[in-house]
Amino acid sequence: MRHTWLALAVAVAIAACGGAKDDPFTADLKMICAAGEGRDDLPPEMRNLEALRTIADKIKTAEAARLLSELMRAAPSERPAMIDPVLAKAGIKRCAFLGR
Repeated sequence: MRHTWLALAVAVAIAACGGAKDDPFTADLKMICAAGEGRDDLPPEMRNLEALRTIADKIKTAEAARLLSELMRAAPSERPAMIDPVLAKAGIKRCAFLGR
């Protein structure tokens, strides 16, 4: 019985920490990383603008919005330290929009 409660507590803790495939935050991160793909017909500046427009229309979680806002304000040298752990936790290996 004790092991059952421990297993249940661990499962709840993992679910609360995010990173699951069905997690809305992870879905937002995947959407952010995919924004702007397939728009090779546009110049890079317009592709980024179109990606930001798509993200603004589709983002669902406040956490992802805050993260993106902080990333845009951070110095380019600080961005990898901010985004790499989040992408690793979500299981995302490549994120072209964020330069990773």
